[in-house]
Amino acid sequence: MLSPLIDRLRATTLRTRLAVWNAAVVVALMGVTLLSVRFAARAVLYADADAELRGAAREVALAIQELEGDEPRILATLRRKAAGHEERGWFLQLLTPDGMTIWRSDHCPEDVLNYPPTDVERMETVRQVGHYRYVSTRVDRLEDEPLLVRVGTYTTGLDEGLAGLMWLLTAVALLLTAITPLAAWWLAGRATKPLAAILRSAAQLSPTRLGDRLPVRGSRDELDVLAQTINGLLDSVAKHVDRQEQFVADAAHELRGPLAALQSSMEVALARDPAATAGLESVPDMLEAARHLSKVANDLLTLAESGQEPTPADNVVVDLVTIAHQTVAMFSGVAEEQGLALVVSAAAPAAVRGDPIDLRRLTSNLLDNALRFTPSGGSVRVSIVSGVNAAVMTVSDSGSGIAARDLDRVFDRFFKSDPSRTHGGGRRSSGLGLAICRSIVEASGGTIAIESRLGQGTTVTVRLPLAAGHRMGAPADAFSRRPPAPQPASR
Repeated sequence: MLSPLIDRLRATTLRTRLAVWNAAVVVALMGVTLLSVRFAARAVLYADADAELRGAAREVALAIQELEGDEPRILATLRRKAAGHEERGWFLQLLTPDGMTIWRSDHCPEDVLNYPPTDVERMETVRQVGHYRYVSTRVDRLEDEPLLVRVGTYTTGLDEGLAGLMWLLTAVALLLTAITPLAAWWLAGRATKPLAAILRSAAQLSPTRLGDRLPVRGSRDELDVLAQTINGLLDSVAKHVDRQEQFVADAAHELRGPLAALQSSMEVALARDPAATAGLESVPDMLEAARHLSKVANDLLTLAESGQEPTPADNVVVDLVTIAHQTVAMFSGVAEEQGLALVVSAAAPAAVRGDPIDLRRLTSNLLDNALRFTPSGGSVRVSIVSGVNAAVMTVSDSGSGIAARDLDRVFDRFFKSDPSRTHGGGRRSSGLGLAICRSIVEASGGTIAIESRLGQGTTVTVRLPLAAGHRMGAPADAFSRRPPAPQPASR
């Protein structure tokens, strides 16, 4: 029965679990405290009652010993004692060891009268008979047999007083029970507040900002140890990534020079003496391979540079719509040659903060991919919309699309979803274009996502935060003059 509740509790937040467990512990402790108070209060009440009854019984016993042989005075003493304690509900009984009653008070209950004496050899005994409690004291006499004096009271009054105390304590416990969950929720919130701050900081960590670290409050508690441990791990990861990126940048830089020289040499050879190279069918392929390797080296350098922290000079306010129009104009000739319709739509300028060169490279890579994998007669559309806090740019095509199983990996470096698609339009793909796009977008504080269906096309959505202090719909001249939008390429 408790298993489903425990499973549901495990599925909640840490704050909820702490609040529930704290409240449960407090309620359990209050229950144990109530039981302990009840037993302790009962023991104290009965102990006080027994002490008073013992005192009264001893007084009567002493009076009987002093007045031994003077029965009228003994009975008078018993009557005075009974009358003096009548309001307290006390009763007295004088009897012989064999149980014969010599005298009793008016309110002495039948249950006590009919209860036979036990342990008559003991000087004093305490007995509970039903709702009555009495102390029996033995009175030794010189000439006659000993007598027993019973002084008792109703325990109903004690039980009622105890019940009243328990009702009061229960009411307080119920009030505390109602307050406890709220207090537990507040305390759990205070306890998990530093952890929530760590989680918020951890959620903002990004491969493009390897210098970010979790906050350390200086309290030297477990949360500080956790933050310091994670920060140490981030330091190691940052050093490893820096070494890898430096290695890639160095390797690409070293390869770019020889590849450029090789490419230039083959281009010069083909241009100077086509007849000499006519029989060498592999030379054009070698030239194409050299160009492809040069592009890969340049892309690797771009990725290595995009992982660095942007400088203030690079982080400026630019109009994303202007960049889109400029890039579309640059690709309009390619689109017309392939028989594709290339259009751009934007209702108003979109001021974003970033590196203009990187943002142009972002738009160029997205358009290059869309044009490469869209067959003749298709269309490519670039749309930019300014929202409340972000500018949204979408690049949609009616091309061959991407399989659903590959969508999660298209932004990985060197990933090529389908070998038959990597040479679209006769141009080889390095597998780094979308990785560069993601690096640029994340460096600008934005997000990038892709949706695609085989045979229906692909849509890439980029969200970039609007630049603070620039209202939407400002004239385009505030950033840069937008060139005329090119007409859609003919099919």
